[in-house]
Amino acid sequence: FHGGTNFGFMNGANYHDEQRCTVTSYDYDALLTEAGDLTKKYHLVKDTIDELKEKINIKKHKNYKEYKVKDSKKIACGKVEFKESASLWNNLNILSKHYTSPYVKTMEELDQDYGFILYKTKVKGVIENMPLTLQEVRDRALIYLNGEFKGVIDRNNKQEIILNCEKEESTLEILVENMGRINYGPLLKDSKGITEGVRLDRQFLFNWEIYTIPLDDISNLDFGDCVKDVENHPRFFKGTFNVSESGDTFLDFTGWEKGVVYINGFNLGRYWSEGPQKRLYVPSPLLKEGENEIVIFELHNNGEVMELFAEAKLF
Repeated sequence: FHGGTNFGFMNGANYHDEQRCTVTSYDYDALLTEAGDLTKKYHLVKDTIDELKEKINIKKHKNYKEYKVKDSKKIACGKVEFKESASLWNNLNILSKHYTSPYVKTMEELDQDYGFILYKTKVKGVIENMPLTLQEVRDRALIYLNGEFKGVIDRNNKQEIILNCEKEESTLEILVENMGRINYGPLLKDSKGITEGVRLDRQFLFNWEIYTIPLDDISNLDFGDCVKDVENHPRFFKGTFNVSESGDTFLDFTGWEKGVVYINGFNLGRYWSEGPQKRLYVPSPLLKEGENEIVIFELHNNGEVMELFAEAKLF
């Protein structure tokens, strides 16, 4: 009857030829929007039911009640500037649990449910035009060699990238995002992380350090002055905005690439410039009168500002 919202990491996914992740908004042409607003379809259904009520004289029923529904109040909170930031790598001791293993392990094997997982190992010898292959990565991996971003390996599309390095020893890091478990069809057993192994050319890599990063508590992050233009090195960006009256609002993430939003410590959900979602719904109970905090975990770049509007933006 209504379109809900997949707050946090609870979006899930389907699989048909490829993984199709559900977006944070679950506003699938329902009678009510995720904000509880009345749609054209709502009024059409209501008119139809009203016609039937007249025919059967339902008002005579002892339990009959007439309900009146109206749209929720909406507010605009203006622009949010982000004046502090924190590197993911510099906060691993705060955000993660650390493990060592001769082989890669999945999130489930390390008692992790959602979020991200980081794999790290040493590679000995010069690397010359060698393909790096992640066997069954789930779902999206950022690859770093000696701290330098080398590309993305995605479950659906790209399964390897070519690496080069003249050093005799290199550090390989792989940050994997759990983008939602398949919750429909025959592939419900959907482990997350790197599920089979990592190969450099034809050689499997061993002796891993693994960091589970559930991102269920970001309250102790070590923030400093905002660092700009750090492309493809995940960072947390913190800003504030003021609220003078109660109401729902919508966060526009135009100019940002991919990440997660926290409002006053609550995981609002995911955003991605690829769409189709354009704004995230922020219900009024998450806001408080006065100053409110917003933290963005951005994987690729920062757009410097976001804005909170009084209306949704259609897909």
